[in-house]
Amino acid sequence: MKKLDPNQKNRPSKITNQPQFPGRFWIPLILFVTVIGIYYPSIENGFLYDDYEVILSHPPIQSFEDVRQIFSERHFPTLPYYRPVVRFSLLLQRAIHGDQPQPFHAFNVFLMGIAAVLAYGLLRLPIFNLEPLPALIASFLFALHPVASSCVYPIASGRETLMPGVFILLASYCYLRSGLKWRLGAVLAFALALFSKEQAVVTVIIFVLADFFRISASPSPKNIIRRIGNYLPEVIICSVYFFIRHSLFGGEEYSFGNLTNFVLSFVYSLQVLIIPFAKLIYEPPVEIWLTPWRLVISCTIILWIFIRLLKLPSSIRPMLYFWLTWHFFMLLPTANLLQQEAPFAERYVFLAGLGTAFLIVSAFKTYDNSKYLLSYKGCLTLVVLIFATLTIHRSTYFQNYETFCRNWLTTNPKAPNAHNSMAVVLTMEGKLEEAAFHYKEAINLVPDSSEAHSNLASIRIQQGKEIEAFELLKKAISIDPNSSSAHNNLATLFLSQGKTKEAIPVLAKAIDLNPDDFQAHANLANALAHQGKISQSLNHYREALRINPSWPEVANRLAWILATHTNPQFRHGKESVELSEQICQETNYSNPLFLDTLGAAYAEVERFEQAIKISQLAKKIATSKGLLDLAAQIQNRILAYRGHQPIRYTNIQWRSVQTPVATY
Repeated sequence: MKKLDPNQKNRPSKITNQPQFPGRFWIPLILFVTVIGIYYPSIENGFLYDDYEVILSHPPIQSFEDVRQIFSERHFPTLPYYRPVVRFSLLLQRAIHGDQPQPFHAFNVFLMGIAAVLAYGLLRLPIFNLEPLPALIASFLFALHPVASSCVYPIASGRETLMPGVFILLASYCYLRSGLKWRLGAVLAFALALFSKEQAVVTVIIFVLADFFRISASPSPKNIIRRIGNYLPEVIICSVYFFIRHSLFGGEEYSFGNLTNFVLSFVYSLQVLIIPFAKLIYEPPVEIWLTPWRLVISCTIILWIFIRLLKLPSSIRPMLYFWLTWHFFMLLPTANLLQQEAPFAERYVFLAGLGTAFLIVSAFKTYDNSKYLLSYKGCLTLVVLIFATLTIHRSTYFQNYETFCRNWLTTNPKAPNAHNSMAVVLTMEGKLEEAAFHYKEAINLVPDSSEAHSNLASIRIQQGKEIEAFELLKKAISIDPNSSSAHNNLATLFLSQGKTKEAIPVLAKAIDLNPDDFQAHANLANALAHQGKISQSLNHYREALRINPSWPEVANRLAWILATHTNPQFRHGKESVELSEQICQETNYSNPLFLDTLGAAYAEVERFEQAIKISQLAKKIATSKGLLDLAAQIQNRILAYRGHQPIRYTNIQWRSVQTPVATY
């Protein structure tokens, strides 16, 4: 760090903050490439936890109307989050490359590389007087810290912090530069940050602090009215944002938190920044993260840093105060002043860490003329290497959903969300009794959890334990009458009992509560089709596929009706062929039901030779799998195709199920 000329002490407003990068563009380039390289292995990881709710349960963007809807609805159905820019990025990616997790991870890695370069550019502004090497080290400390990895490895929850973080850094960089174009850039970046995450509201405070400490390039107007008017664009953006939030949540999201946890939030931030955990400790309670020896060592190091900072010239103080308050205000929105789902999480600390990194490298300025300077720089480099190693290791905990959940339960066996998530994984694997055990544990930990009761009921339905399932669902709905999943599961129970009439209004209620509940749409489509209400049924099949395009069973049901129904107004051969070909390709032409449907679709558009060929393949596979009844049905259809006759059914032919109505 360079010393300021004593004559500049009382003239900080004359510093113009002209760019220091990309003056030496190769340093930011090295930073970017290194950060990308450290995080690159995570590209092979899969989906986990919030990814299923935020990404996979919502339709990809297909039209401008879809974009409008994203900006007019909640980010998460059960939590007071409004983050349309992040959600737009996720669903746009889904529209581009489907449900492959690698591109989602790659974009997160790219964002962290950008965040590192922006941090370097911000630290290299002349007002902060950092030489390239200290600025580079501080940027590495910021971007390669294990805390930062929690903003990269999980796709959805990571991006919800990382993307607004990038925009906040960009807004701050632009604000500290002079000129109209930079001011406009700051306004635009702030808007993108705020509509990415609630935390970004404190960016306005950062702008005010920059003016207060006289480190912004444009001097603040002396007139108080003009000074306040300087922030008018941000005030307008905040007003629009909070108007939309109020229309979505009605102010119910603002509940006071815990003052003890407010204080502990800052203790937590300093402890995990100074001495991070080697292992992933996901959203830990106080009794897990607050360890005496870590606290003592952290406080000792922090005390040493402040002692060294006091030795710096008084001309440096405004910059130190700025970064100290940066740490405070970047942490403030998640510091438990308002109730939040998880009181403590590493991702909350990410942006605050840049202030800490600046203070750490500034503390070493006092050794500029010391014979130990090389040793101290070596120590900082070693710390960066240790952090990078821990960050690489952290990626292993995010390889897949099961690995993530098992680590979560190992580190915090009393976390109800960990038990719920583990049960979801086990259900996917067909380990129903193990899944039921974890749902029971979640209920023991949180007896008033409607979600846990409903999920356990779903397991019991699959196991045929209908009486227990019904009692669990009654309890779930009594706890939360607005639970879409509980209503859908109750309807599923009715359908499994053949009570189609009772199921339909319950499914309609589930859809009213959550219009994007694709399972409810599919189940309602099945029930309506069973009652002969084909037009309504087709609408709900299409809606289920719009929300979740990667659902071959639903596409197969829809394609079958479109190809075989006796009423020509319900048939649409071209659409049936498109749906059938897609699901057959996705399943490598190995599912006899899908192939049978494709044969019927080809016959509907009078492509009888192809219908015969694909149906013969369907019959062969059905026979090899012991599905002799299905094979016999397919043979009868082949005879019709040879006579150039498409097939017609008055009643819906489920073909694949033992119960009258299949549920999903």
